[in-house]
Amino acid sequence: MKKMFTIIALLAMVGGSLFANAQKDAGAASAGAGQKTVVFYSWWADAEKSMGDALIDDFEAAHPDIKVERNFIAYADYAAKLNTMIASNSAPDVMFLNEYLISEWGEKGTTADLNPYYAKAGVDPAKFFIPAALYANGGKLWGVAATSTTTVLYYNKEMFSAAGITLPPDSAAKPWGWADYVAAATKLTKDSSGKTPADAGFNYNDVIQWGTTLPSSWIYVLPLLYAGGSSVANADGTALEINKAAGVAAIQAMADLALKNKVAQTAAMSNAQAFTGLPAMLMNGQLGMFVGGTFQMGDFENEGYDVGIAQIPSNANPPKGSNMVWSSAYVMKKDASDEAFALISYLNDFNNWVKASTNHSVGLTGLPQTVTTLTSGTPQFDAWTKLYPASMAKVSGDILNNASRIGENVTLKNFSVIMDQTIAPLIDEIWLGQKTAADAFSGLDAALKPQLQGAYH
Repeated sequence: MKKMFTIIALLAMVGGSLFANAQKDAGAASAGAGQKTVVFYSWWADAEKSMGDALIDDFEAAHPDIKVERNFIAYADYAAKLNTMIASNSAPDVMFLNEYLISEWGEKGTTADLNPYYAKAGVDPAKFFIPAALYANGGKLWGVAATSTTTVLYYNKEMFSAAGITLPPDSAAKPWGWADYVAAATKLTKDSSGKTPADAGFNYNDVIQWGTTLPSSWIYVLPLLYAGGSSVANADGTALEINKAAGVAAIQAMADLALKNKVAQTAAMSNAQAFTGLPAMLMNGQLGMFVGGTFQMGDFENEGYDVGIAQIPSNANPPKGSNMVWSSAYVMKKDASDEAFALISYLNDFNNWVKASTNHSVGLTGLPQTVTTLTSGTPQFDAWTKLYPASMAKVSGDILNNASRIGENVTLKNFSVIMDQTIAPLIDEIWLGQKTAADAFSGLDAALKPQLQGAYH
């Protein structure tokens, strides 16, 4: 990743100026012709919605001839709503779409190829965005990542100090090993009498302070799987890897945080009890650390909280891609207007996110995917890093540049079927202690062979 950024950084300043001109040209498409409406759909919520509303407010101020009709649908209902609209030929002009659906919908002809729009604007996306941001296949560009997203280990510095725990390294190349992570979580987990899982008489059913959590979604399972030296499938998407020794060990180690180490709630406990979000629990001293997404940074920033941040725990010799980068993206319906492209152009420029954060005092909810913002020494880089505490910008940028691979949620064809219909239900059984990882995955080759359809490159 580092080499890749070095190569494209040479094109950074040219790309930035071209993109600025493209936004101006696209936004002027309907000038003097009366205000045009762009219908926009998203599942934004909480910190993401605060930033999204600020961005659209700024866009409308910069493009008084364009009005954005904002529609926000709950995540659980979002894809079904879009499918219904597309089936009835009433697709929104601009949609926020899951990364694992972008190439699939594009190849099916559901959404627009963005290349002609960028060509008309005189912009080369490959020079303006980092490669991981471009959802391209077969010579067509189906979407551009809204931001870059990766996973980090968030931790409560005060709780670490009180427990006498040395802070994890801030270098992505030298993360904690898994044993270090479990040891720290053990010291941080306490029942109402102050005992930890290492103490005799510890009451797991009376914990008032948890060391960590089970991964709550496959977006956290995947990078921890990579950090364990495995993956869901091979690079070509033709054979499984998760059911081999390294994958089984990584999944079982995650489950054992609750089942064996007693430093996290079991899945059953989590389902039975009502808790606030993980960032709130960490800030309130109920939780020592958790593996989360960089999109949660805004929650901490909005509260002015000095959260600790480090690379996720890995095995003894972390592989090169021991974390992952991904993001949902903005796409357009087929034959969308220039006004719709103007909106996408604005939302995809991370420098506008920086301005919105500054102008509206809202926390950033992602990392840059624009070359200029990730190039040290540029005004855009300086503006971005000033918005985060120095450690947050340093560590997250280090992970993004030097320790991440593109997630299989982006590259593996048929990912949603493979994960949601087969692997995720098995992981639920493992989390609940109903099966070991080895037993749960014993029949995966036969179950998933028909579903392996290759990979997007």
